[in-house]
Amino acid sequence: MVKKTKNQDLLNKISELEESYKRVLADYHNQERRHKESQSEIIQMANASLIEKMLLVLDAIELAQSHLKDKGLNMVIDQFEKTLKSEGVEKIDTKNKEFDPMTMDCVEVVPGKNNYVVSLSAEGYMLHNKVLRPAKVRVGNTSNQ
Repeated sequence: MVKKTKNQDLLNKISELEESYKRVLADYHNQERRHKESQSEIIQMANASLIEKMLLVLDAIELAQSHLKDKGLNMVIDQFEKTLKSEGVEKIDTKNKEFDPMTMDCVEVVPGKNNYVVSLSAEGYMLHNKVLRPAKVRVGNTSNQ
């Protein structure tokens, strides 16, 4: 009887240790996953900062292109946009869209279809489905007509 009790005590202790080991292992895996996610976020934020600076350069090149109408400059702009797209940057679509304050900044209210984008003042961009720079738009208001 004493031997069975000792065996049962040992089995219980083994079971406790196994459970403890499984919890520690699960905690370790969770911590490892959180660390990788944190690293990824840091890299994305660093990329976002650099890309925002690059967008200012793209704006300047596009402004020059609007005056020069140069084919070579147009090729540079296309290459620049393709590079940004490969890094997860997308233009915010505003054409014939209802005004969205989450992705757009209204710079002026003008006559037009109520609460719809009438024209674009400056392109907006998203990076991995997060607003990097909101689009600057003119929004229509029927009471202004």
